[in-house]
Amino acid sequence: MALDFIAGCVGGCAGVLVGYPLDTVKVRLQTQDARKPAYRGTFHCIATIVQKESVHGLYKGMSSPMCSLAFINAIAFGVYGNVHRSFSDPNSLMSHMAAGAAAGTIQSIICSPMELTKTRLQLQGQEAITITPRFLHSTNTMYSYSSPLDCLLKTMQREGFRGLFKGLPCTILRDAPGFASYFGSFEILTRMLSEGENGLSTTSLLAAGGLAGIFSWIVTYPVDVIKSRLQADGALGPPQYTGLWDCCSKSYNKEGLKGFTQGLNSTLIRAFPTNAATFLVFSWVFNLFCQDRRAFDFPMDKHTKSILWEKEIYRVNKIACIDNFL
Repeated sequence: MALDFIAGCVGGCAGVLVGYPLDTVKVRLQTQDARKPAYRGTFHCIATIVQKESVHGLYKGMSSPMCSLAFINAIAFGVYGNVHRSFSDPNSLMSHMAAGAAAGTIQSIICSPMELTKTRLQLQGQEAITITPRFLHSTNTMYSYSSPLDCLLKTMQREGFRGLFKGLPCTILRDAPGFASYFGSFEILTRMLSEGENGLSTTSLLAAGGLAGIFSWIVTYPVDVIKSRLQADGALGPPQYTGLWDCCSKSYNKEGLKGFTQGLNSTLIRAFPTNAATFLVFSWVFNLFCQDRRAFDFPMDKHTKSILWEKEIYRVNKIACIDNFL
């Protein structure tokens, strides 16, 4: 279990490193003013950020998810494993989905403050006039926070302890069905792509993880848009929303249904490289410390050992990837 946890954390960090620039793009597209959009799309957003803020601008706030990854992994491992084992038929599709939903709900408590910090740091460096033209008239670049800790402390000062959990209901509404749909679709795809006794090839496992991530994002993306807007609200000007339903209503009145898909392209593009990096680094760490495969050190034939080893990598990698689909 210790090696599972370490490999999952390192693999998850690799996934964050690879996918984070497109996550920054997603957040900026989700929260820009629809009446005066600063970005025309994914690639224009990337070009604008690099031009104005350098490549560093794409990685703002990355230390927040990196530091929280160990806690999220620990919760995901524990909750998913315990709930999954509690079912009379743990191999059923429903058991995987229910365990995923439980893991998503519980880990949201840690994930929500982390994502609030990440979102607010990602929005820094934009010209104030392009974000809140009614309240800010300077075109100078704004930097309100020096670090994730500084962001947390200033948020508590202005909004109280409750402010750290702004968007928590949205995070739960996103993560519970998101994790359920991820685990469910991942299980269906791995069964479809399984090559009999040979198990899953690296390519098949990678394809299953990427496609499951894409499906999960499509299911939960509108809720993620609302979550980002609530968590960004008040960071660069007076608050505009009183709550979840107020944000939904105002977003729909201003932008229609299209407003709930802002930034979806960058999110779907991000799914595959993120899962690829997670799986490759996870496998490398796992094999580095278990080159002789002593994880199953009891009498059995070579064929059985090979199948069990593949199942162990499949099981732990599935957990490692969930940090990166959301």
